[in-house]
Amino acid sequence: MNQLVAGLLEISAVAHDGATLKTALADLAERFEFSGYDYSKLLPGDFYVISNLHPDWLKRSRKLDLDRRNPIRKRAQQSRGAFIWSGTQENGTLSEEDQTFYETASQFGIRSGVTIPIAISSGAISVLSFVTSKPVLTVQEEIDPIAASSAVGQLHARIEQLKVTPSIQEPFYLSPKEATYTRWLSLGKTVEDTADIEHVKYNTVRIALAEVRRRYDLCNNTQLVALAIRRDLI
Repeated sequence: MNQLVAGLLEISAVAHDGATLKTALADLAERFEFSGYDYSKLLPGDFYVISNLHPDWLKRSRKLDLDRRNPIRKRAQQSRGAFIWSGTQENGTLSEEDQTFYETASQFGIRSGVTIPIAISSGAISVLSFVTSKPVLTVQEEIDPIAASSAVGQLHARIEQLKVTPSIQEPFYLSPKEATYTRWLSLGKTVEDTADIEHVKYNTVRIALAEVRRRYDLCNNTQLVALAIRRDLI
């Protein structure tokens, strides 16, 4: 496992574009006899995945909202440390919802694997998993949690720097009025200022912004502005 971690560090050092990084991750997974990899960034309103898993699995997991009910990601959020998992081994203790996840995943050859989560900004996490169709993943050595977290941290930074195109990303849109109000906020205007500028009632702006925050589970207008900027909508 520590050789896998060393391979991650090498990818972060040499990958010069998104395509190279994705190919290197796929090659690393194959080298250690995994069937694929899955990197996820879990930010409110900004969920995206970089993965070489089957496209139908990625689409189905989004359609069924399995990413938010994914027991592996739930465990990653709780433990914040590298761990090995197996749907087969945990079968007797799973909730009905988790059982449904593993049964669906197994149809796509996802039965066990290793997952490494790290903390990122705003209290969110990024999660890297290597998965296999084997019922149980056996390893010769334990994962060094500090080295694993460091490697994924560097990978996360490289992905952000290269602006790697996600395999799947949570849709994000703003109506023309929502975009206008958000743009004024990004320029330092208050909600009251925005209402005066646009010649509308204060509550019109307040309610519109509140609806966007509710739609994407955002905490405040600052988070909304940041997300709109990242998505190039304002």
